[in-house]
Amino acid sequence: LEAVTEGAPGGADSEANAAPQAPRKYDHPTICGVDKRPFFPAVLILSLLWSMCMMGLQGMVVTQLCGSARRCMMFFFLMYVFTIGSAVNTALANPGLLPQEQFQKWQAKERSLPLRCSKHWLYRRPVLRFHQYCRWVTNSVGLHNHRSYMCMLAGFVGIAVTDAFLDLILIPAHFMNGTWTAELFLLVHFLYSCYFAWYSTPLLRMHAAFVARNELAQEWKKDEFWVVYNELTGEKVSVNDLPTEEYNRRFDEFIYDPSRNQFDKGWVQNCLSFWFTDRSDPDEWGEF
Repeated sequence: LEAVTEGAPGGADSEANAAPQAPRKYDHPTICGVDKRPFFPAVLILSLLWSMCMMGLQGMVVTQLCGSARRCMMFFFLMYVFTIGSAVNTALANPGLLPQEQFQKWQAKERSLPLRCSKHWLYRRPVLRFHQYCRWVTNSVGLHNHRSYMCMLAGFVGIAVTDAFLDLILIPAHFMNGTWTAELFLLVHFLYSCYFAWYSTPLLRMHAAFVARNELAQEWKKDEFWVVYNELTGEKVSVNDLPTEEYNRRFDEFIYDPSRNQFDKGWVQNCLSFWFTDRSDPDEWGEF
């Protein structure tokens, strides 16, 4: 496996004078010797497309019951387009790589990395405001695609919940007059939607909390802003300073300490900053 190059996933490094790199050892999990990483985005997109195709059956049943399904189907169609578009953008977008000139200065130790910028194995250059790697789109989530990632999660939950609600109404209403094949498909789609909602809702809730606290997943995994109260003195203690046994024993007692997060300006300002900061500005390093 050749060393991972920068740019969009799968893209080639256009720098003619880039230093050659040794081949990277392939150490990713496989299924029967086949890289399983493409499995996740393939399943995601195919399941969304299958669920989208079920709109035809849902529309037919709604028409039989209500006389028209135009507005209902238009709502679902727009929601699917929005969600799939957000997923594609998250997967294919440049997540916000450190500009080449600044990267060379960093390599030459002429400058330090911007705040919240981190190196990830997927790219040769560090990612600005690096949040996490998402296996479902096989791309890093950073400065330029974090908002589309949140839109994707919101779309997942919206699709799953509304589809499950609609199927729950259609299955019993169509039971006496419909065919068993239509009922079976509606039932399978209902179960799929329930599972999708069960899986995606906690993810959206967790990442919405990150936005509200202005905390990145990388910072959360490192417990940078989390504390517990000393059992004797009552003082706040960073969870990273706890012995391993006490860390595991008191895991459920961890609390977020906003005073340790210099980027936390209150949930209102955090949300406004997340959604409305201009991220296309070349001088924006994601230090917010």
